Amino acid sequence: MNTILLAVLLPLLLLWTVASAGYFLVVLPHRWREPYEQSLALLDSDDRDELERADRLLGDAVNAGPRGRALDRIRFAQAHVRAMLGTYDPSRYGASATVLDELIAAQGRTEHTAYLELWVQARLENHSRVTDLYAEHRTLLDPRPDSRRIAAVSHLHLAVGHWRRRETDGALHHFDRVRELGELTDRIPPEVNDLQLVKGVQAVFDGRTDEAREAFGAARKRADEQGLPTVEAEAGILVCDWQDGDPDRLGERLDRLAEQAAALPADDDRRGDLRTGIAVLRLLALLREWLARPALSGAPSPVDFQELERRTAALREADPELGDADLVEGLVRYHFALNQPEREKALAVLDRGVALAKGVGLPEVVDLMERERALGGEGDAISRYLALIGEFLDDPGRSEEDRIHFRRLKARFTPFGDPGELPEDAVPHQRAPLEDQRRRSEALRRRIELIVYPRIRDLADDAPAKQALRGLLDELDRATEAAAEGAGVLHEAELRLVTSTAQTLLPEETDDQQSA
Repeated sequence: MNTILLAVLLPLLLLWTVASAGYFLVVLPHRWREPYEQSLALLDSDDRDELERADRLLGDAVNAGPRGRALDRIRFAQAHVRAMLGTYDPSRYGASATVLDELIAAQGRTEHTAYLELWVQARLENHSRVTDLYAEHRTLLDPRPDSRRIAAVSHLHLAVGHWRRRETDGALHHFDRVRELGELTDRIPPEVNDLQLVKGVQAVFDGRTDEAREAFGAARKRADEQGLPTVEAEAGILVCDWQDGDPDRLGERLDRLAEQAAALPADDDRRGDLRTGIAVLRLLALLREWLARPALSGAPSPVDFQELERRTAALREADPELGDADLVEGLVRYHFALNQPEREKALAVLDRGVALAKGVGLPEVVDLMERERALGGEGDAISRYLALIGEFLDDPGRSEEDRIHFRRLKARFTPFGDPGELPEDAVPHQRAPLEDQRRRSEALRRRIELIVYPRIRDLADDAPAKQALRGLLDELDRATEAAAEGAGVLHEAELRLVTSTAQTLLPEETDDQQSA
């Protein structure tokens, strides 16, 4: 009986085993394998409809219940096709990233999933995620050359963002990573190496000297590591040291920087600007050296002025259209001028600077030149004096004795010629009422000061001529206040002031003229 039972059950058990194996090994795999294989044939297509059909087939394959590695392969294909559909619908990139996250969580990263994740994150413009992925899984990604380019593109995007926000350190970090990757290095702007310098310059203008020195120091270190010239960074550090630095030491450092700038290639765009900037600093350093000299050590010597001319010539050679050389030289020469010819020479230098394309435009300098032109030289002073004498001769309020005296004064200036037409407004030729006396005296005061200024400007404040002029002007003021008592007092004060002015202009007098 047992034998008969076994004979019946064993075939049934074998049949069940064979049927089960056939179901699990043939029927079930066929249910997902067929759509999976059909989808693989469509993955190389660029047609959107075919890619959409491949995505549906892969969805059917997942729903068929594959397990293990089969499911991993289907999920990877699904992530791939959805990434390709992102070309037509960017939202599909997100769907692809979701499938990849599930696949990586279950399987871990492989060379293929790491690359696809990098590619999808780049399309999603998650550039920080891209750079992190490449840094973390470089060993998996490096066998795929395109991964380096993808990472380089993301680093460039991040660098540009930092640059636009003026975050210098962040921009330099990402540009350096692009160089390390060796991809798209031609997309790095040439100005990148100047970012630290720009940061330092901005800090200098903002008065943040310590921060500027740190930025220039970082720029010098960076240039040295890359084998580039450090002259720009060195110049920036010198500017930071300018205020408290020793003038002689600053001059020595500038001489070395000038040599380094001259050694740059002729086609280097920085060469011209560096030479100009260093030449300006060398010129100002000379003035700092003069200021550091002991008090009462005297004006600059002829040797000093020769050095001034040498440095201004170097600046003009570096940039012929820059007015700084003429500004400095003209003001120095004007300040130390001993006479009118030297002042005229200084003004000519300033005039040359104003005529340049980038010439002198400082309001103080322009005002100085306009005042000097208005004052003129001694010839202008004599012309103004003769015009004043003519007005006094035409004044009906003057006595005949006064007119004789004015004619004698005018005769002394006959060799200087006719004054011609001058812009001064004449004093009215009628007796002025009391309320106009002050205005009349004030106008005379201004005209006398204008006439005698070219002759007395170089005299010390305690010089007799200046003291005498101040005394007569004070007497004129007092006489004006006393004009109510009679015009004779005022006329007498005016007469003495005009006579004294003639003596200032022509001090070499005869005894007869002095007695008059």
